[in-house]
Amino acid sequence: MESIAIPPYAGPIIGAIAKGVALVLVIPLGIAFLLSQPIPATLALITSTLIIEYGAGPIGLGLGLHPAFVLLDLTSVALGVTLFLFDIFETLDRHSGRVARFLERSEAKVKESALISKYGIYGLVPCVLTLGLYVCPPVSWALVWRRDHSLLLIMGGFIAISAILILVTLGLFSIILP
Repeated sequence: MESIAIPPYAGPIIGAIAKGVALVLVIPLGIAFLLSQPIPATLALITSTLIIEYGAGPIGLGLGLHPAFVLLDLTSVALGVTLFLFDIFETLDRHSGRVARFLERSEAKVKESALISKYGIYGLVPCVLTLGLYVCPPVSWALVWRRDHSLLLIMGGFIAISAILILVTLGLFSIILP
């Protein structure tokens, strides 16, 4: 019987998937259970977050979920997606010579521009708002910005816009609903 060799990138990919599933599904559902939030509404919020990102906040409120829980759920899902994407890209970098060469060229181009080298990473905050959460990790990775700083800026922008949208929605609900 012939044994099948497991590729070296299988472990990191399985780890990325496990981390993503934990942050996208397990933690929000566990917190929903502990806080007595409706599980079907929580699943709808998770799904909405995966599709329309921070725009899912009003949907969660409309489903009757507590605003703080909605923000926590949005944040957990966004963090799970962001970490999953970063892990997948780093796995590509480690296991593909072609990708590693691309990153070397990209880093050289970024270093040629003092403006992008120094301030470009701060563009991730408005990038979350304008282009969306799914665009920021690939941009950050391709421009070879530090992962920890990028993660902080991406999540900071996402949480800020989510909180603002939740507060605006609560204000609209208080005007429309007596």
